[in-house]
Amino acid sequence: MTNSADVAAKAGVSRSTVSQILNGHGHRFKPDMVDHVQKVARDLGYRPSMAGRALARGTSDVVITLLPNISLGPRLRELIDRVTEELAEAGKTNLIRLSSGDAQIDEAVLALRPAGLWSPAPLTPDQHARLGKLGVVVVDQPRELQSRIDHEVGAIQAQHLIERGYSAIAVALPEDLREQPFALAREQGALHAARAAGVQTLPTLRLTLERNSSASTARLLPESEVGVAAYNDDAAMAILAAARHAGRDVPRDIGIIGVDNTSASGVTEPSLTTIDFDVRFSAHEIVRGLLHGAQTMPADAFGAVRSLVSIVEGGSTARGRAHVRSTRPILRQC
Repeated sequence: MTNSADVAAKAGVSRSTVSQILNGHGHRFKPDMVDHVQKVARDLGYRPSMAGRALARGTSDVVITLLPNISLGPRLRELIDRVTEELAEAGKTNLIRLSSGDAQIDEAVLALRPAGLWSPAPLTPDQHARLGKLGVVVVDQPRELQSRIDHEVGAIQAQHLIERGYSAIAVALPEDLREQPFALAREQGALHAARAAGVQTLPTLRLTLERNSSASTARLLPESEVGVAAYNDDAAMAILAAARHAGRDVPRDIGIIGVDNTSASGVTEPSLTTIDFDVRFSAHEIVRGLLHGAQTMPADAFGAVRSLVSIVEGGSTARGRAHVRSTRPILRQC
């Protein structure tokens, strides 16, 4: 494998000169020297390692996306894609790292001397302190903000079901422990909105989401009419399959609303009503924070995100409105 010593020997310069030119300090040398070294490096197929580049420059062009131990849904994948694209336009490389689940950020990540790190989940105070000492810009989702957003999502679901005339509201959540940090706030938001509207709430439906589980899920369905606020579209499709297994009519007997606006939500029968997130604003603000400092994030982050949440109506709640109500839920302080 070609290394910097090979480039230095071929170019007739020192390894230090090669390192400086190929790691962003070419301005220290004459242009013809820079061109010569870069041509030799290209001819030999040599590229400096990220770690070596970081060591030479004190930091790197790398940004770390630290993913918590959660399922990677379509909206999160889209968000990562958009962040990656915007970072690339700014000359940064986005590296995705899966969190091991503990509170430590492994040494392999820190050895890259990343310019920034972002996570869709909140980091611990110790993680913030350690990264701050290394000069790493950190953008993460504050726990309070994430909880408030999820609470509002649940409230939007419940209000939509109430507007469609369902006389009782139930929440459907996956048993997967990875989803619980987000699921609890959505459950609370839906139940709070229903109770505030004077609508009956029923016990939460806990779903395994396993293959051939429609029969067991069907046994969880209440016998009476109900509107179900599902944690995501996967949970919503599980309720839809269970209703079909039980011979229940959707949307007449059971109304269902999911979250994520997945491709599959539009091809079920009936199609699912679901919550959609426009992630373009979030991606832009994440990148802006990484490039210019986390304090550039908007002061009213909740209001900004809330304005980009919308309902995509499908057949699973296609009943007439029971009452004339505003289609925009009241923003609640959580």
